[in-house]
Amino acid sequence: MKNPHEKNIPTNCAICTKPFLIDKYGGGSCDYCGWTHHNVYDRPDKIVRGDFVSFNKAKQLFSEGKPIKPDFSDFLDCMKVYFELEFFYKGKQYGLLFIKGEYHFYEWNVMEGVQIYASIEEFAAKANINDELLKDIWDSVEKVGEAS
Repeated sequence: MKNPHEKNIPTNCAICTKPFLIDKYGGGSCDYCGWTHHNVYDRPDKIVRGDFVSFNKAKQLFSEGKPIKPDFSDFLDCMKVYFELEFFYKGKQYGLLFIKGEYHFYEWNVMEGVQIYASIEEFAAKANINDELLKDIWDSVEKVGEAS
């Protein structure tokens, strides 16, 4: 049986204009800039599943020669789309999980030291790694993505 998600339709990336392949549903990721292509351009300022910044912000970052990476505010907005996110800081993996109405912030595979917050606003104000506020060190985090 043929894979319906086979990437075999040529198109150009809406962010960097480089060619890449999509599936028959319009899905696929650009090999050059990493943008995930989907047919939701009616919401250009919203974060959509598959990406971690909005379409318009990705275009702006790319045009400025910057990587398409979420800032701290984008990361917070991602929690409206994803229920678990991950990132790396100083070689360690961290996660944020929304479960039972709370935000659990933790170092991956470490059982103690989980920080639990009642709201995304409380997380934004208080989440820390070794007493450094996450919002203050955000520019140093890497590989922001959906937890796998």
